[in-house]
Amino acid sequence: GDRSPRPSMSRGETVQGGSLKTFSLPAHVNAAQVTITSDGLPVNAKVELWGTASHIKQLAEVYNDNGQTRPFAAIIDVPGGENTIAVRNTGPLEYPIRVVVEPVGQQRMGGMGM
Repeated sequence: GDRSPRPSMSRGETVQGGSLKTFSLPAHVNAAQVTITSDGLPVNAKVELWGTASHIKQLAEVYNDNGQTRPFAAIIDVPGGENTIAVRNTGPLEYPIRVVVEPVGQQRMGGMGM
């Protein structure tokens, strides 16, 4: 099967250059897809997972020259409990990006669910 994520078609949230946006995930979510796009401008972004007890894990650094033709999409497995996905636009102010975070695989089941 094709496990590679398809970029979300949702509009998402605009994140201005130099700023950070956080997306809280409910405790039952065990994975989330992050899609980062732009209106044809370069994308420079960092994706972080903020877990419990102020644990921060950097998941991805995204660099591309056109977030419209080369959208970034990744599926992130999240540990149990409350988690936050943080996306930082490390580009300049004039390069806003759009971010969509959507839960994938809703329920956390016992055992090794696929």
